[in-house]
Amino acid sequence: MRRRIASASLVLALPLHAATIAVDVGHSLGAPGATSAYGEPEFFYNRSLALEVARQLRGAGHLVLLVGADGEEAGLRSRPEMAAVAHADLFVSIHHDSAQQRFLHPWTVDGVQRWYTDFSGYSLFVSRQNPAFAASAACAQAISRQLRQRGFQRTLHHSAEIAGEGRPRFDRALGVYEADFAVLRHASMPAVLFEAGVILNRDDAVSLRRPATRARMAGAVTAAMGDCLAARPRE
Repeated sequence: MRRRIASASLVLALPLHAATIAVDVGHSLGAPGATSAYGEPEFFYNRSLALEVARQLRGAGHLVLLVGADGEEAGLRSRPEMAAVAHADLFVSIHHDSAQQRFLHPWTVDGVQRWYTDFSGYSLFVSRQNPAFAASAACAQAISRQLRQRGFQRTLHHSAEIAGEGRPRFDRALGVYEADFAVLRHASMPAVLFEAGVILNRDDAVSLRRPATRARMAGAVTAAMGDCLAARPRE
């Protein structure tokens, strides 16, 4: 049975005691986010990874609320609100990263000037304005540990003391930052924003397109759910 909530789809044919996890596809077709070193919009990276995360979570017995996969514009506040309507236990927003202009270098792809950076790796963000901050942070750390076990590395470029960065580091070793992004602070449940890699890095952009890379990343997110859900607040 499938029930539609705005631009989200909720799959219910799963075990009775499964957790409900909202997987948010960052950005939209009209506002696709960053552009990769090869000229590809971030939204398509986000959707491909979110679909794989959703597939593996369902395979592990969870209910999945997929938000924004149709590419329609969804307000940043409405995304976690959809999760609240569905009584989601956790909200995970999927993104791919960029870098500040001062860290970019020009190069040419198929006769078109593009930009790249040497920064590489994933990062995770949580907000102290989220009422479930402690559980959010524990979940972000759990996801990072699983990513590291699978050979992925975190980036620290968001801690650079320049305009637009300087994010407080909650856990430097695990690449977990604090940031009051709207989808995090408006969530009523534990919420994590996952930047899967820096698509302005030429190697990251290629690797993150590969189904095998997405499968490994989704496996890390899925494997972390035990710790994520154990840390959530109880009523």
